[in-house]
Amino acid sequence: MAIYDKDADAATAVNAFLAQFKIWANGNVTFVSGTDTFHVWWLHRALQKIAWDLTISGDDEINLSKPNPSTSEALGTIITLLDHTTDYSVRYNITDTVAEYLFGGSVEQQNASAQLEGYYGLRVLGSVNLGTTELQILQNGALLTSHWGTGKNQTDANTLLRLLIKGKSAGAEIDNQLVIVKASEWFDSYAIWETTLGLGESVAAINTGNDPQNTTALATVEAYTGFTTAMATLEGYQQIDVDGNGADNFLGAASYNALTGNQNKKALYEVVKAALSRGTTNTIFGIDGDLWTGRIFDCTVTPGAGVETWTQNEALTWTGGTGVLLAVDDVNDNATTRLILHLNTGVAPTDTQVISGATAQNAVSGTPTKLSTAANHIGLFTGTNWIGPFGIGFAGSELTFGDAVTSLDGETPTVPQNVTITINVETGLAGDDPHVFIAEKDPVLTAPDYTVYTLAAQGSGQSTITVNEAIATDEPQDGWLLVLPTGLTTYKAYHYSSWTGSVFTLDAGDHPTGTDEAFTLNDPAFVGIIYASATGGGTSKSVANTYVYSSDIEIIGWVRHGDPAAPDRPVPISATVGSGGYTTTIVLTDES
Repeated sequence: MAIYDKDADAATAVNAFLAQFKIWANGNVTFVSGTDTFHVWWLHRALQKIAWDLTISGDDEINLSKPNPSTSEALGTIITLLDHTTDYSVRYNITDTVAEYLFGGSVEQQNASAQLEGYYGLRVLGSVNLGTTELQILQNGALLTSHWGTGKNQTDANTLLRLLIKGKSAGAEIDNQLVIVKASEWFDSYAIWETTLGLGESVAAINTGNDPQNTTALATVEAYTGFTTAMATLEGYQQIDVDGNGADNFLGAASYNALTGNQNKKALYEVVKAALSRGTTNTIFGIDGDLWTGRIFDCTVTPGAGVETWTQNEALTWTGGTGVLLAVDDVNDNATTRLILHLNTGVAPTDTQVISGATAQNAVSGTPTKLSTAANHIGLFTGTNWIGPFGIGFAGSELTFGDAVTSLDGETPTVPQNVTITINVETGLAGDDPHVFIAEKDPVLTAPDYTVYTLAAQGSGQSTITVNEAIATDEPQDGWLLVLPTGLTTYKAYHYSSWTGSVFTLDAGDHPTGTDEAFTLNDPAFVGIIYASATGGGTSKSVANTYVYSSDIEIIGWVRHGDPAAPDRPVPISATVGSGGYTTTIVLTDES
């Protein structure tokens, strides 16, 4: 196979072209045999050569007696084949097959109905990591059949592919002459590029590299239990509280929870990549992974007058385009104000256009926002943390410190740095019930800080307890508030399940009737990080709690097992807890 770029030897290129193709008396140019490829300039020069000849030669049927076959512009990159049907019954044209052997520019011609047909050049620049990478090209919501394998017409070191794509048929543009080039090779980073075909040669850029977080065999990932369920967590309009300061709006809440046996970030990352890998039969939002383009639009819409229901992943239409429903803020179209879609074909909807599903519909208000997306949809995984694309959500319970997310509204909530205090207890007997108490140390005394908060006055039977101060941001979201009501001499513990502002909400299971007594204004209180039994089978038991790290803290406490029948010696605990948390093992010894 030879590649004849524009700078090839003229005589050699023209002779090779005429050997591979036949030019008929009626102007048809058809493929005969051969594997050489040619810059469009050589189509023009070959036609001009035989139209200059005094006699016909070889299998060609054109000579000086025939009308002018073609014109050339822009240094031989814009070729127009001429239609002389009226005067000469000659219409110069190439076929789709001939076009597969051309590159470097555009070729326009008339069909038998005098309608414009056009083949337009596409040049893909860049580099790919794997030599087995096969680029995919999407047009009008479908994959073009590859005749380029792992590359074609690579006329320099920076060119991956040069070819012609039919962009006009019967006088009409094919999907606005848009094409999308994708590289989705397993084990590599993914890349995607949208470009518009036109006269001459358009350019796309594709660059991939080794993906250090994509190391598992594709078949293994596709066989994960929960694969489909995990993919479904990408869907829908989700409100996620990332930082404990209220929920933000996201597209999906990607979760690895369904991946039994593989419940970790890396597994989820590879699952989403697998759904988008070249040749996949998997889907994302109901779309074949090969047809996913990542063209996501966030549309503000006007609530409708009817009461119809949107269905997740349903097909959408509007004047000038089609797509798939990714999310709505309310499934009832009479309350829908936000609709997020994937553009399949055409152009995104515009102001006042009506987006229709199977039954529901809403009119667009304003200009939809095109989201900045990632070729693999899920973004970057560092091996520890997510760096999520704009608007893409992750399950709040699976986010860890260092993860970075951006909501659909542009908010960038910070994932708290949670640290855990774990107390492991080795007991003498399996039936032992050791109790653990841990609290922050008093700044001066070698004792817990018993007076961190003061209570607001309230009656008994309340499901919440209010303090006069703002609750410290590093208090556990689930813990124990120890209070000293007026008239008592010992602190009493209330298990709370959450807090906000200055209010602790009691755990309803532990305190179904609320507080047992009334509180007087300024009664002292403090938080016990742990105030519970260590549990577990056998003689190894443990108890733990988590809080948001803001700075190192000093803790103090103890483990006690005072069963009169088989008592153990109490063991004190004192430590500094840093950003890595704290774990210790206490071995109880018999005191009887």
